[in-house]
Amino acid sequence: MLFLINFSLSQLWIDARAYFNNYYNLKRTFNLAEKYYNEGNLPKARENYMKIEEKASKIIILHDKSRFLDDALYMLAVSYSRIGEYSKAEQKFKEFFTFFPNSKLIKKVKLEYGIMLYNANRLDEAILHLSQIKDKEAKIYLMKTYFKMGNYQKAKEIASSLLKYKEIQNNLDFKITLANIYLNTRDLENAQELISQIVKFQNVNDTTKNNLLLMLSDAYVQEKNYEKALDIISKVEYKDSTSSEFFIKLKTAKIYLLKADTNSAINILEYLSNFAFDSTKYWSYYYLGIIYENKEDFDKALDFYEKANEGLKIAKDKKEVILKLKSMKDEKDFNKLYNLAETFLIDLNKPDLALETLNKIINESDDYKIVQKSLLFAIYISSRYLNDKEKANFYYEKLKESWMIDIAKSWIYGE
Repeated sequence: MLFLINFSLSQLWIDARAYFNNYYNLKRTFNLAEKYYNEGNLPKARENYMKIEEKASKIIILHDKSRFLDDALYMLAVSYSRIGEYSKAEQKFKEFFTFFPNSKLIKKVKLEYGIMLYNANRLDEAILHLSQIKDKEAKIYLMKTYFKMGNYQKAKEIASSLLKYKEIQNNLDFKITLANIYLNTRDLENAQELISQIVKFQNVNDTTKNNLLLMLSDAYVQEKNYEKALDIISKVEYKDSTSSEFFIKLKTAKIYLLKADTNSAINILEYLSNFAFDSTKYWSYYYLGIIYENKEDFDKALDFYEKANEGLKIAKDKKEVILKLKSMKDEKDFNKLYNLAETFLIDLNKPDLALETLNKIINESDDYKIVQKSLLFAIYISSRYLNDKEKANFYYEKLKESWMIDIAKSWIYGE
């Protein structure tokens, strides 16, 4: 009898130790996964979340009367949610709501269910659910949900209501979302101030910092504030990544082009054409082609478009246009010069160069038909593209063909 009692006690001890070991391993793995997740190390986080199913199942199946059962179910539901297995996560969350409505974890579970709805892009459901939770973090996700839906003003309203809480002001996730809200509502002054704070945080990864700076720079470009755009993009750190360096340099060159600082753009683009080894090299050729095309140096433009054509399909059309230009520009044939004017206007959207070519025909050709045709084309460009009635009338007075005069009148006077 004594032997049986001792055996039973020993077995209970073994079972209890196994039970606590299972729970300890589960908790340790989950905490490690959450640590990696919050640090942004998603591969490591996923690796640990994937282990939770087996560890939590041991508690749920083998120790179904355990006081830690709700904790195991919570960790399992959150793990499924974090790795994007939303159907499994929802099932476990609903089991929790059914079996543990009075658990000490119920508030955390409700919040995590709202986060799952947000991550699964079930945004209308997320808003309904999160709106019922009286919790600051729930409000942050409510703000993020409205932002994700594109309702930036509502997101901004919620953010403003949260700014009074000091702990929220230092919440990095909140700051990053608020910076994006400012960017999307064109509140660039507040966006810049907030982004300058975020980039100083040591626990913010370089990708997040650089993306915010690039978005701010792009926003200033859209406002045509090129000096600010250049200042912001100069703060992007690409460290050891040469591909990132090339990408930033290319964006910088494009800003210089928009700023009409062609020389600065050429310096950067020539550097990229010599040293870049990815698609940036072909883009540098392409933009150099555009620069020399605008300078009417068609030989150089063609050279760069031919190089760009090796890696960019978009360069093929440009190359063909330049070849067309060169073939026509070298000719003394006035019909081909007329075609050249069409190319300038239609293919390159350069009405001034088209008009210059037509003037050459009008002034130098003895062919009555091509001159009249060129005069009508010149009237069209002057009235419709350049909005210059005086110039259009100058050409109109030289027209002789009655049917052309009627057309020209409608272009100039809208008759």
